[in-house]
Amino acid sequence: MKRIIVIGGRGFFGAAVTEALRREGQRVLVASRQSATDLRLDPEDTRSIHEVLRLGDIVIDAAGPFQRRSTMLVETCLAIGCDLIDLADSLDFVAKVDELGKRASGSRVRVLTACSSVSAVSAALIRLADVEAPVRVSAFLAPATRSTSTPATTSSFLSAIGRDVRFLRDGALIRQPAFSETRAFGFPPPVGNVRAWLAESADVITLPRAWPTLRHVDFWVDTRRALLNQLFGAAARMPRLLSVVRELEHVGRPLAKLVGARSGGFAVDVEDARGRHMVAGFVHAAHSHIVAVAPAVLAARHLVAGTFEATGFVSADRCVNPFELREWLQKSGITYFERSVPLDVSRASGPTTCRRRRRP
Repeated sequence: MKRIIVIGGRGFFGAAVTEALRREGQRVLVASRQSATDLRLDPEDTRSIHEVLRLGDIVIDAAGPFQRRSTMLVETCLAIGCDLIDLADSLDFVAKVDELGKRASGSRVRVLTACSSVSAVSAALIRLADVEAPVRVSAFLAPATRSTSTPATTSSFLSAIGRDVRFLRDGALIRQPAFSETRAFGFPPPVGNVRAWLAESADVITLPRAWPTLRHVDFWVDTRRALLNQLFGAAARMPRLLSVVRELEHVGRPLAKLVGARSGGFAVDVEDARGRHMVAGFVHAAHSHIVAVAPAVLAARHLVAGTFEATGFVSADRCVNPFELREWLQKSGITYFERSVPLDVSRASGPTTCRRRRRP
């Protein structure tokens, strides 16, 4: 039998992957740098990786924050012959994996990077929205901060504040300070309307590879608490305040678990060349984080069964079947929504300032 090994399986998202696979009857081994797991493995130590992994293993990498990671695990899995799925949310990390893929294009080993909300779910939602040649994609994250405020996710989030984030406009990669723009978006209940702030994701690399027609790709996040949005917006402009925020990170995480939002959602707004907008996404009252791990769970299931068709470095739109993803999430209690949204875009006040018209 193929072994499924979840690196970082003691963390929040790694544990969610492990639990979901075990519920389906899969045998999963948990690996981490700590000894109190099935396997002891350091993803940044090639000797450690060689001692644990073997030909044919299916490795799920959930050891964030990926902003601090190298491609050591990817390169070693290629050498050993292990399929690798990662839940990376870091543009820099995914860019390094992408460059590695260009040099190892003939590999039969599967590498599925950003196999999470970013970018596998983004790609699946574009397919479900039935937009064949998108020119613009905006992704919106409304995290359930009460459950997802972990050391790795908090570190990932704070790393973007105080520096430029990258996004695609008119086919060019643009740099702009994080939290420097806002955009309104309407999720259905229980999330509701949000005021999201400009952030960064790997979608700017992964989605145009799947859809060369894309000219605009950006990412927006709402902390779900207006005061926090204002605080982070100010910290992005004031280095001293940012230092204070980072120093108080250990205080903020427990606070977020007490007063943060329970509900969460993830969605994309897709536009084609004719100006047709479609919105598609997922929401849940308490367990929206399942959306982030679903692509890795489904990909691992197919790799074990020998029914995963793609090989090599797998593009975002081929990590998971969008209809299977939707069905699996709906069985898990996650609500799927989609709608056609006519928009009036005010070019005078900036490309991301949108005014929503009433339906006729």
